Amino acid sequence: MRWLALALFVALSPVIAQDYPVQMSNGVVNCTIFGSFKDPGFTGTAYSDSYSVLVVDARLSRLNESEKDPIRVSYSLTDGNDRVVQANPQNIKELQPGRRLIGFVVPKETIAKSLTLDLSADNNGGEQFSIRFPELVNASNKNVTLLYYGVLRSVVNSNRKTIELDVAITNNDTKKLLLQASNFSLKDQWGWVYTSREYDDYIKKGMSKTVLVQNETFRSNLIFNSVSPLSRPVELVYRYSNNSYLTMNIDFEGGLVSSKPEKVSTDSEPADSASSLAGSIKATKARLAKVKKLNSTSESTPKGRDEL
Repeated sequence: MRWLALALFVALSPVIAQDYPVQMSNGVVNCTIFGSFKDPGFTGTAYSDSYSVLVVDARLSRLNESEKDPIRVSYSLTDGNDRVVQANPQNIKELQPGRRLIGFVVPKETIAKSLTLDLSADNNGGEQFSIRFPELVNASNKNVTLLYYGVLRSVVNSNRKTIELDVAITNNDTKKLLLQASNFSLKDQWGWVYTSREYDDYIKKGMSKTVLVQNETFRSNLIFNSVSPLSRPVELVYRYSNNSYLTMNIDFEGGLVSSKPEKVSTDSEPADSASSLAGSIKATKARLAKVKKLNSTSESTPKGRDEL
């Protein structure tokens, strides 16, 4: 029943395109990953606050098309801290021949690093191989770094769409940074602006107000509701001061995810070299060791979870 709901979730969710699709082959079998998303899962259970199902949308085929035997394969996911999670066969669902959803039960904060295919049970499957997931998209300058993890949820109720994004902010400045939901806005394909919703105590979702010290990182969800069902998220905007902001292109249907630091102020200092995508990724990785805060509900590092 839960996976029936998941199928509906897939139908309602936009594709998260971070340089997808990616593919790899061992010379016998080819695997293509079209994207991934997180199904909240475990609703109403003791695990619902800590775990979700990370679902990988993939295609698996033999290079020799004349071989029609089903491919016997088991999957494992390696996270950002090199921990390995096996996929339970009951969480692997066929969409169409060769196209499937592969579910992994993981902590909500998990960052997927690679997917490994074990073909030892297939006499003609060849050797085991792995596919790396694309790097996280981010925008950065001397003041802040914005990391985008993707869509957690996108549903339509009563002719209104709610979109939930997963982001993290790092304070690169020596001054304290006040962070709140109103700093974030979402633009659709027509330029219409939606403002992020403040933390809701009833549903326990949204970004709560917090203050970041230098090199501190805060990861949280962002909720945009009362969105028109026709609106397609195109640009995420983070305004970290009255006159300065970062923008990130998250045009899912357009197959684009890129970032661009922007300034509209009279600030005299230009953004540093890390404002380029490659540079900001490098700078972000260097800060991972300094992360002190993970999400809106935890002050200390949860044991066995990714640091960011």
